[in-house]
Parts: sequence; C-alpha cells; structure tokens
Amino acid sequence: MLSRIDNNEIDAKELMRLAKDGDSEAFGLLYKKYFVPVFRYVYLRLKNKEEAEDLAQTVFLRVYKSLPRFQDQGKEPLAYFFTIARNAIIDYWRKKKDWKLDDDEEADKKEVNVNNNEAERISDRCDNAELVRQALSELDDTRREVIVLRFMEGFSNKEIAELIGKSEEAVRQIQCRALKFLRDKFKNLNLYEK
Repeated sequence: MLSRIDNNEIDAKELMRLAKDGDSEAFGLLYKKYFVPVFRYVYLRLKNKEEAEDLAQTVFLRVYKSLPRFQDQGKEPLAYFFTIARNAIIDYWRKKKDWKLDDDEEADKKEVNVNNNEAERISDRCDNAELVRQALSELDDTRREVIVLRFMEGFSNKEIAELIGKSEEAVRQIQCRALKFLRDKFKNLNLYEK
C-alpha cells in the first residue's frame, strides 16, 4: 500500500492509521521510526541491554496486537508506544521482584583501539555519562521519567502530562525539583558552574 507514496512524506499518525487498516509495511516503518526511542526509554529503567531489547520487542508486539482497538486521540503515536512501554516495565518489575539497578559493565569490557587522545576523550565522556546515569538513578521514578521524557525524548510538558496522567503544572513542578536535585548533585561533584 505504501509503495505508491514516498515514505518520508507519511507522518506517524498516518502510519498508525494504515497499520490499523492492516498495512504491515506501515507497521514496519513505525518500528524503524520508534524502536530506538522505545529501546532507550526501556533501557534507562532496566539498565540491561538484552532485557531492554526483549522488552522493547514486547512493546511492539503489544502495540501490534492492540492496533484494532487503537483510537487516535490527537497525540503523537510515540506517546501510545511509551504508554505501552511504561506498562510493560511495570509488568516486568512485578514479575522480576528485583528492584536493584544493575551497572552497565558492557562498555567497560569492550576494548577500543584508538589513539591516546581519543581514548581520553571517550573515557571522559563515559565517566560523565556514568555520573548522569547514577544521578538519574537517585531520582524517584516519577522525577526520572519526567526528565527522561523531556530532555532525552524531547516531549513537551503537555505531552508528558498526558502520558503520565498528571497536570502540566504538576509536570513542571516535578521537572523543577528534579533539575534542582541534579544541579545540586553536580555542583557537589564540581561538575556544574553557576
């Protein structure tokens, strides 16, 4: 069905409509468009690459199975994917009953053949990423979710409010408190200048 139309011209809402009507190519394009954001969203909560990949696949399977019941509510379809991802994460933790955060040791185990300057730069970037990941893990679930959705996924406060079921003002307050915590955390680590 899509072969007669330039795929770059079709927006996500149209892809969802086509997928709901049974167009598997449209769902394939949604998969390509949304897999990375869904995976990142899940990975930031599970801290395990393999489990995040499996759960991201589960999210797409659940979306596919729910297509006949999907109702366009005027939101971007990615919000629908994130809602399903959020529920899948809750189900995952209920089954796992293990709330400990795992460290991502994969990056440390991989050998990188680069010159010393590149190695130092990569090391600094990894150290900073680890500090950010550690600081985010110290936030409660709601604050962490708001920060991830806002600054890593690019959602507006209005979209976040709809996604997590709170008012825009509540989202702004959560965001302010989380940013203050992170600012103070990085200031204490001498990573943040006034």
